[in-house]
Amino acid sequence: MRLTASELGIRPFRNDRYFGGHGACPGCGAVSMLRQVMQAVGPKAYYFILASCAGSYFPGEFTVCDSSIVFTVYAAGFAEAEGMSQALELRGRTDETVVAYSGDGGAFDIGLGGLSGIAERNANVLVVVNDNQGYQNTGGQQSGGTPRGIITKSTQPFHQVPAAARNRKDLLEILAAHRVPYLATASAAFPRDLAAKLKTALTYKGFKLVHVVTACLNWGFESRLAVRVARLAVETGFHPLYEIEGGRRYRVTYEPPFVPLEEFTRLQRRFQGVDLELLRRDIAERWEDLRYKAARVWPAEDGASTPTRYCGDVWVTKPIA
Repeated sequence: MRLTASELGIRPFRNDRYFGGHGACPGCGAVSMLRQVMQAVGPKAYYFILASCAGSYFPGEFTVCDSSIVFTVYAAGFAEAEGMSQALELRGRTDETVVAYSGDGGAFDIGLGGLSGIAERNANVLVVVNDNQGYQNTGGQQSGGTPRGIITKSTQPFHQVPAAARNRKDLLEILAAHRVPYLATASAAFPRDLAAKLKTALTYKGFKLVHVVTACLNWGFESRLAVRVARLAVETGFHPLYEIEGGRRYRVTYEPPFVPLEEFTRLQRRFQGVDLELLRRDIAERWEDLRYKAARVWPAEDGASTPTRYCGDVWVTKPIA
């Protein structure tokens, strides 16, 4: 007679929202992030999964989570999530959360128009961007989230690409221009920071987005090193951790030690032949810009020095919860 794991009393993740049985690649850096997201959001949630690697995280033959999952397409996914949010509000079910889960292909490229649309309308949706810096589900092609100079299966030699086409899109800056309530970057290798940002995001009614860079095996590292690679992405300054409130108020949430960039790049085949000096300059310029913005005080018009919180269209002088 075959007994279920729960009948045997040995299920190790009985308190988790996302448990064993997924179909992701062994060593996938996104799985631990997804588990953390589901734990923070709770069971009363609807996840709209845009076409991406996440299709393998929720195999159709059996259940690996206790939330509702809707698979959708790039062009319509964000609008569908907004529609569900409006329907729940009309029915008075305000204790349920709608999550749009997208890869960088869906958020940076093919679905960017839809993402901009729900940001402009301030839809009450939590967007989680799983950024593995390429179209990894189809073998590792270049996306708008691929850092310049990185080797992918569709990348031209760096010096043959026009200078204007070498830069990675800055998704958070694009969305900050929409003046949305809350934006943040995060990493699965920094779980407390990720959990705190998800908790903060869920206090807002309106558009909120958490952008998580996750390590992918197509980057060319050993599967056991996924968390280490993700952590080094932050500690080298390659992936800053910060948040933006109201599109204006910037705050750096982790000051990295800026370990040598080679400790991060030498673990991955995708950096072979990359001009590291150019990459260092990009990192330094980004941090200079980020620190400049974080040093500004908002709302600027009254010179307030008290921490402020963005509530709709109003800045309120009170600490962030």
